[in-house]
Amino acid sequence: MDKDSVILKFDQETISDIENGVNSLSKSIDNNSNSILNLQDDLAEIYANLGKKQPVLQKKHLDICRSSQSVSTDYSNMSYDDCFEIARDSLEKRGFILDDFSYEDLVTDSELEEILDELNRPLSKRENWTKSDFIVVFIAASIGSLGDIILSNRDNKFTGTNSDFSKWLNSFHKHDGGAPIDYQGKGFGGGYHRGLSRGHDILRFIEAIIMFKKGEFVGIRHEAGQAIKVVSKVNQYGTPYEQLSTIEAIVKYAKHMFADLFSTCSLPFPGSSFLAECDNRQLRKFAADMYQNGFNCKNIMIQGLSTIIIEVIIRVYYSIKAVKKIKNKVDIDDDYSNFDKLKEFFKPSNKDKLNEMLLVAHALVTAVNIGKVVIKKAPWEINVTEIVSVVKYGVKVIKANNQRNSEFGKIIRNAEEIHSEWSALDKNLVNEEIVALNGLATLTVA
Repeated sequence: MDKDSVILKFDQETISDIENGVNSLSKSIDNNSNSILNLQDDLAEIYANLGKKQPVLQKKHLDICRSSQSVSTDYSNMSYDDCFEIARDSLEKRGFILDDFSYEDLVTDSELEEILDELNRPLSKRENWTKSDFIVVFIAASIGSLGDIILSNRDNKFTGTNSDFSKWLNSFHKHDGGAPIDYQGKGFGGGYHRGLSRGHDILRFIEAIIMFKKGEFVGIRHEAGQAIKVVSKVNQYGTPYEQLSTIEAIVKYAKHMFADLFSTCSLPFPGSSFLAECDNRQLRKFAADMYQNGFNCKNIMIQGLSTIIIEVIIRVYYSIKAVKKIKNKVDIDDDYSNFDKLKEFFKPSNKDKLNEMLLVAHALVTAVNIGKVVIKKAPWEINVTEIVSVVKYGVKVIKANNQRNSEFGKIIRNAEEIHSEWSALDKNLVNEEIVALNGLATLTVA
């Protein structure tokens, strides 16, 4: 038997009895007050009919003599076991079975559910979506999907290989010849030579800079299933490569890569050289097919227009909504001293719902893009920027949700609130008891 629970239950029942008694007394007083008022009205009517002036009654106080036996038991000089015995006897007389009594019997199921809901409520309130939020996300996702469908086709008339835009970008493809990374000897030649070695892979820029510095090409060629390391200090025509200082190598590498980025074939996707040099022939073929069909840095950047469209539409909409919430606080003086309040437009204070809206919009475009890739069997049309955006905002949304529902954070929050409540009770309890006792000690009867 849990003695603490038994004593608490006894106190709970005692307090309940007192509350019921007070409520009953209050109800009785109200009834008596109504009766007295009715009697006063009747008495006034009688005096009026008699034509006499009603005398003014003097108020008298009815003292309620306190019983020599206190209403409640004084526990201050009792031992813990004595308190328990009194509590147990009282509860047994009330019909409670105390053999398996525990703290769970102190509250009802509904009260327990309310307590659990209160303790487990999120640390911060999640902002609900409005009808306009859904509409804006749908519009942004629709425009983004349309842009993805048009621009993912490498032969489209706007940004495709033969488009005026592509030709204009290709005009920036100007750099000095004779670079080691442009080696086109056996196994590395052709219009798509950039995808056959590590020199044009952005992720391996250190190795490429070393090639410029040493005037030496390094690559892997496969023959009859065997990997052959190729090292050459001359190009395919036998002309030696120039050796450079570190600074010169970095500068020439940067200029070379920048020029190649805007060329027709552009630069291969970062990391593709690891596939091009691996032992698995299928992976090498996959990497080559992807690059030859337009899966390159330039087209990935162009295809990212769908991502930019979504970001602009949703962010502008959300910023306008954020400013409307504080529009009464925004007051720009003549000298623009309060201009900092407009920062809410450019950097909203609460971005949780913004991240949710961006996640949904990017996820819809990604779903459309993946469906198109599967139907057309064209993996080179995959929209990398949309996938990155889904991952980025997915992480933010999950992180925000975890922060709102952090168990440790809830424990700290609940402990602080309980401590605050106990402190308030400790300060007010004595005064409240005095007021309550004084109110019950005397009754004023008209």
